[in-house]
Amino acid sequence: MKKIIVNLLFVAGAALLAVNITGLFKSMRNPDLYSLEYTIRNRIGDVTIPYPDINRQLQRIDGESDKEYMVRVNGLVHDGFAHYWKKEGIERFHMRVPVWENYLLYAASYIHPKKYERYEFSNYKKGLERGVGVCSGHSIVVKGVLKDHGIKAELLDVGGRHVVVRATLGDSAIILDPDFGVVVPFDTASLTANPELAREPYGKMADLYYPDAKEPYTTELMVDIFGKRKYVYDVNNRFEYFSYWAIWIIPVILMLPWLIRLGNRKRTL
Repeated sequence: MKKIIVNLLFVAGAALLAVNITGLFKSMRNPDLYSLEYTIRNRIGDVTIPYPDINRQLQRIDGESDKEYMVRVNGLVHDGFAHYWKKEGIERFHMRVPVWENYLLYAASYIHPKKYERYEFSNYKKGLERGVGVCSGHSIVVKGVLKDHGIKAELLDVGGRHVVVRATLGDSAIILDPDFGVVVPFDTASLTANPELAREPYGKMADLYYPDAKEPYTTELMVDIFGKRKYVYDVNNRFEYFSYWAIWIIPVILMLPWLIRLGNRKRTL
């Protein structure tokens, strides 16, 4: 009986290991993403930069100032990340983390679907690879890229309706909005005191949408929400980081009794 259990554990571990190895050669970004806008008719020119080309373009150019880099990253993420988070796209665009990417996050989507069925990555590199999300997904990527290049940045929930990046620039800060490709050259205190400062940066909102788009964000809406209270938006799922180690450790643990048994058998021969 013990031998059967050891053999079964080895098979399970080997199967999980095979799943992990398969995932090393697959990408979470579905190429259908590049033509999705013609179906959903929401954002015009939603994704124009393919993956993994965007990784190269996100590298900092020699001599580029912090502000120049912030603005360029904001635009690149806007052009390389789709605004999409519909329930019908859960499997097609891997909003549920696929089993070959991380079988623990995949399992979590059935145990805790509210959080994991449409999962927002804490690791911005994984989010960028998948390439779909709403404002928070775009902003997580920009924040992550900037922090990797030594620029202080944080996520802000503006009025409970929109997530942006507050990036530090010397003694002040600016607002980066990669979802709309907008840069607001004012800090939060100024915008709360005078939300009209957001009108010019968001003045061309109508140009971003198809004429038949459903419930598009407008310039008036953006001015309104920037006058409301702002909160720090935190995305830091420790289980996600742990799981990317655990998916490799678990198979080894499962296979270990069989390997020990094999080693002992060889020593007795």
